[in-house]
Amino acid sequence: MDTDCLIKLTKSKLKELVCKNFSVTIPLLVKEEIIYNTQEHHDAVIIRENIENKLITLNTISLSTKKGEDAIFSIFQQGEYDAICSDDKRFIKRLRFLNIPYITPAVFIALLLKQGKLTIKDAREKLDCLSSFVSDEEYNVTKAILENWGKQ
Repeated sequence: MDTDCLIKLTKSKLKELVCKNFSVTIPLLVKEEIIYNTQEHHDAVIIRENIENKLITLNTISLSTKKGEDAIFSIFQQGEYDAICSDDKRFIKRLRFLNIPYITPAVFIALLLKQGKLTIKDAREKLDCLSSFVSDEEYNVTKAILENWGKQ
């Protein structure tokens, strides 16, 4: 998971639920990006506590890259992960080109709903909390999924 995705999940109050239901791993570089922002972002303090409490796993493999997305990509190539979590448009374009599965913040709402970890009412509330942090496209697609939930 990249820094931006982690912060958006924190701001929308989804992070703990996501971390309890999915194995979330971040590279050391993402941790450093977050820790350096603790003065600017209260969310960074919460994320640091999650790392310390092992709610988020830290991959400590040393990498030569200086970009979080490159570190995430390198770690994913180890073959231990199902998907990359990001909502960076350029990074997602790269993932699509390489046919690598990815998850955006709002997709977690649909996944948690499908797993029975959220009710439809809670899913709508979480999407509303997330709405100002994601693209209109991501919001509208997830909203359509929720509106059609149970109509199959």
